[in-house]
Amino acid sequence: MNRLAFGIAGLTINVESEQPFPSGFVGEKLAPFVLQEPIAVSDVSVRWTDRDPRGMPLGEEVFAPGSVWRMHRRADRSDGWTAVISYADDGRLTDKAGVVEVDGGWRSVALTERSRGASWSSLLNLGAGELIVRTRIILEGGLVFHASAIDDSGSGVMMVGHAGAGKSTQASIWSRQDGVIALSDDRVGVRLVHGMPVAYGTPWGGTAGIAKNHSVPLKAILVLEQAPANAIEPLPIEDAAPLLLARCFLPYWSSSMMGAAMDAMTDLLRKVPVYQFRCLPNDTVVPVVRAVL
Repeated sequence: MNRLAFGIAGLTINVESEQPFPSGFVGEKLAPFVLQEPIAVSDVSVRWTDRDPRGMPLGEEVFAPGSVWRMHRRADRSDGWTAVISYADDGRLTDKAGVVEVDGGWRSVALTERSRGASWSSLLNLGAGELIVRTRIILEGGLVFHASAIDDSGSGVMMVGHAGAGKSTQASIWSRQDGVIALSDDRVGVRLVHGMPVAYGTPWGGTAGIAKNHSVPLKAILVLEQAPANAIEPLPIEDAAPLLLARCFLPYWSSSMMGAAMDAMTDLLRKVPVYQFRCLPNDTVVPVVRAVL
């Protein structure tokens, strides 16, 4: 048996296959998250198969969020789900797709896809890996946000906002400051560890290409808005909650999982202050944010 292991957002993921892992199986962004050896008891176990996925049985389609993937019930009517991921074919089951079959707890995963030569890498580097992490983390009391995050000398700051609000710009500004590590400019994991909120970089960066295997205690969440002057003010929980829910990845196909996600958000907002940050796209933002940390 061939084995690999990854650590992403505090989750341990073991991958095994009866077939050798092809060259390029682990891409450049996923490589920093490889563990030295598999974990005896992991959070997620993935069985990988190199095979044309066409002909695999699919149950009822229950969620189609866009042009990349679709969620189905399990064809065998068991407690679980089947996701079809295809960047080329609108999430349809073709020879270019990957099929992710999971149990109800997202602990046991089967990924079937066909390798495609030297330039190929597994969908674990893209949508399959992201879907597994952002769903399983909910059952560990966490969430994955469409956000950027930085470690400012041990104080974590996560920044969310609508498209064009400046998440990548702010991450790039902060990455130039002494004592700052930029975790991600697009996908940030957050979970409570021993009751304390922690932010994690993930392999899935955005336009600035920031995707670092690094974690930091989370001290503040900023809701960004471009403005002609910097101004920061606290947001009440009742105002912050809908803004943050709109910027995290929710399991709309499962009512029980949605309940767990709501609980995770509630716990997070009890621990971390949220601020509305009207900001300029330059270094003047740094002292304004540091004043509330």
